[in-house]
Amino acid sequence: MKSLFAILLKNIILLTLITISLVFMFTQHIGFKEIWYLFYGLGTLYVLSSCYEAYALSQVKKETKKFIYFTDGFLAKRIIKIISFICIGVLLFYSGRSIIKYMAFVCFLIAFTEIVVTTWRYMKHLCFVALEDDQLVLSTNKIDMTSAKEIQKIEARHGLMYFVNYNKKTITLRTDMMSENAEFKLALDNWIDSNGLRDKVVAE
Repeated sequence: MKSLFAILLKNIILLTLITISLVFMFTQHIGFKEIWYLFYGLGTLYVLSSCYEAYALSQVKKETKKFIYFTDGFLAKRIIKIISFICIGVLLFYSGRSIIKYMAFVCFLIAFTEIVVTTWRYMKHLCFVALEDDQLVLSTNKIDMTSAKEIQKIEARHGLMYFVNYNKKTITLRTDMMSENAEFKLALDNWIDSNGLRDKVVAE
């Protein structure tokens, strides 16, 4: 429930910011002075709500052991997103139309927020894999979950681990890049045995 509220809050703030930007660009209802107050105010709320969303998505039971999962692939996607929004923002800012360039603020805000949230996730270990009761939980920029009874096959291959559900949805883990690789494999073996999944494991 908290994670859903956090996602809705962040998106509502962003939608409000975009709407205000469009109203400023195409009407006379908002002045230049007011738009900067609105930009800074809503921009700050957007950054804070994004950090709250990252925190809310990472919540599991207190006694659940978390294994840090901050991979190069996850970081690369964030860097690509940051660079993309900065480039779009620069193009808008130097578009030659004085009004259009104000939309660059939204692009720069999203890029800045991505930097802040990625740093927040790294410092607070909000990206992780957890084995919670019969659930496998993967928390990165979203939550991926599967229960033991949904798993059709568990396959390890070349440092990758695949959890394939009966509906063919697959959760893929880069276990070779986990700092707690040995501890995770031991915990996973115990989780597999306790949930009767040993016959679902495909040898590497």
